[in-house]
Amino acid sequence: MVSQSNLNLGVFLFSLFLFLCIANCVFAQVGGLEALDTGLGGGNSIVGTVLGPSGHRLGVRVRVKLETMTRGDRNTTTDEYGNFTFRGVPSGNYTIVINNEKDFEPLTHPLDIIQVRGAPPQVYNLNLRLTSKATPKLKPGVIDSELANVPKKALDLYIKGLEFVKNRDFKSAIEQFQLSIVEYPNFMYAYNELGVQYLRLNDLKKANESFQSALKIKPDAFAPLMNRGIVLVHMKQFEEAEPMLRKALKIEEKSPVCHYFLGQALANLGRFDEAEKELVSAITLGGDEMKEAHRFLAIIYSAQGDKKRASDELETYLRLVPTTPDAEQLRNVIRQLKDSKSPVSTPSTETKPSP
Repeated sequence: MVSQSNLNLGVFLFSLFLFLCIANCVFAQVGGLEALDTGLGGGNSIVGTVLGPSGHRLGVRVRVKLETMTRGDRNTTTDEYGNFTFRGVPSGNYTIVINNEKDFEPLTHPLDIIQVRGAPPQVYNLNLRLTSKATPKLKPGVIDSELANVPKKALDLYIKGLEFVKNRDFKSAIEQFQLSIVEYPNFMYAYNELGVQYLRLNDLKKANESFQSALKIKPDAFAPLMNRGIVLVHMKQFEEAEPMLRKALKIEEKSPVCHYFLGQALANLGRFDEAEKELVSAITLGGDEMKEAHRFLAIIYSAQGDKKRASDELETYLRLVPTTPDAEQLRNVIRQLKDSKSPVSTPSTETKPSP
């Protein structure tokens, strides 16, 4: 006789396979948050990167506000590497504001968007560096001891690599990070960035090797711990991913990305109650940016026979991502979940998750 727990696990894995087959995207675990269209009617774009006090990339998300005196404010959130984009920006005077982060001092950066009539739209690139509240304010050009030990040539190559990343030229970025490591073999940040770009290109083996190299240099570094955990989830090595992500959460307990991927790992291990807790934490901490967590919660609730909560989670997901390619299929699933007499099935599709 099949035990109830084994039956639940079988139902979960079957549901998980079907849901992931129709998923239109993988959560933006390496950046790639959708750019916010300001809706102001312009054609220009602001592409920015928020850096930590030491000059390296952040391992947490921060909220960024685009202020204008005449057209109203717009808000977005960086990805976990500090990237953000505002699209549809017309000519005018703006201010970039980051002022609601408990660990960092408020930051304001004025920006004038000027578009000459007849000229093509412009892309304005920004690097914004935060100042920690916990430490004395850093003077311009002053960096922490870890980066202070990096030879200038290696650091220049690293910064050049970040510029390629900003322009989404990931292969060129990889070349720069590799060159910076040649110049300075103990460059932990370069190894981490190298791994991120391999992950973006879906080269999981090289990404994993890069993060392992970063952790050999600094075993308690948050970013490579989290990133290696993400890679292991993608490699379906869930048992190995769990301790990696838990260790990262001990360093940054409020990382919604860590909670999300830990929830994925636990769900695939059949530990639904723990997985639910982590996914709920991801949503609580990350808000609407954690939209994919709602799909996973729907899978868990469906596997447990809680059709109402499963349909509620899918409805929330569709509210957050109304243009998902499989929207109509998900609506059919919701109808089946709400019809207690109808067995729940998921339509087949050729759509596959994208890296």
